[in-house]
Amino acid sequence: MPPKRKNRAPTFSFRDLTVWRTKLPDVRFGVLPSSNNRPNPLAAKDRVYASVFAPGAICALERDRGKVIWRRELHKYGGASPYLSGGRLFAKTSDTLFALQPDSGETLWSFSPYSTDGESIYSSPSAHENRVYIGDRKGYLHCLDAEGGRTIWRRQTNRARNSDVNSTPILLDGLVIVSTNAGTAVAYDARSGKTAWKQKLDGPSTFGPLVHGNSVLAVSDSLYLLSRTGRLQRRFSWRDERVYQADSTPRGIVLTFWPKSATRSPEPPGKSEPSKLTFLVTKSGVQRAATFQAFCPSLRYAPETRLLYLSHLHGIDLIHAGDGTVICQLKAPKDPGNGVAQVDVRGGRIYVLTGDGCVHALRHPSNDQLGR
Repeated sequence: MPPKRKNRAPTFSFRDLTVWRTKLPDVRFGVLPSSNNRPNPLAAKDRVYASVFAPGAICALERDRGKVIWRRELHKYGGASPYLSGGRLFAKTSDTLFALQPDSGETLWSFSPYSTDGESIYSSPSAHENRVYIGDRKGYLHCLDAEGGRTIWRRQTNRARNSDVNSTPILLDGLVIVSTNAGTAVAYDARSGKTAWKQKLDGPSTFGPLVHGNSVLAVSDSLYLLSRTGRLQRRFSWRDERVYQADSTPRGIVLTFWPKSATRSPEPPGKSEPSKLTFLVTKSGVQRAATFQAFCPSLRYAPETRLLYLSHLHGIDLIHAGDGTVICQLKAPKDPGNGVAQVDVRGGRIYVLTGDGCVHALRHPSNDQLGR
């Protein structure tokens, strides 16, 4: 349960707010925990795109009424989120990146750094100026031509035994920046691939990195605030916890945590204990903590509403981005499967994928309903 307050936050069921609900075909497990702050499903123009974990698939639905337009099977487990850039829809499995035609799902090109026998890609793609960037589990960052998937350059980020580049690249000031399991954040010139800077971290880094104002956030055991030139501006550490996930808000940074005693795994923390959110005001370093009874949490800030959306096993909490106050709770159906993915918030609706393979379009509670 959320922290005790004098006035309890209103609660709505998904059914109370449903505009439409679509059950996707042939889904065993709909949701894969994300390693970035991208939504699944993704709402764009008149479409909604959903990436299904198992069996792997990506689906396009009509945004106004939820009718399935096309379904594209993927040969292995699907990625945690679709990605749209330059008129191409990117989807992935654990060994292949696909560039798809958004209107039809037709494959424009595909990229596998090695063979399709194992699992070589846990990273997600980012695109800029007709180039696509993605990491692999042998420690390489790849720059691809967005038109046809041709490799323009690739760079070995490190030579450590645990060399994976599982993070999602970010593009900033002509640089492409990734973090690695070898405990480094690395920046390259996005055009040439020349190394611009490296920064040592205190542990493996799979989530992020993120842009925060004029800075870069690198998520490891600690949270690193880096300048655009890689200089360490500030490091935030916690005695008994390491950072699991973060997102940037206009007022600061919001974090979720692993206990340091827990073994790292692909599954999110919070299966058997409450999850804690910490709110950092980055100029002053002030910290505010809020504890939630949220299992398998996933956090995302939505600029449209300036609220945080905490997805978890039993629904979604809408949270004030400044102080952690829960202002509303949305209860998922009784058995949503393996949780709720990170939501998209567009045009007064909340788009939700649940683990049972259902895509929901929900009316966003109004300010009157939220008591604001």
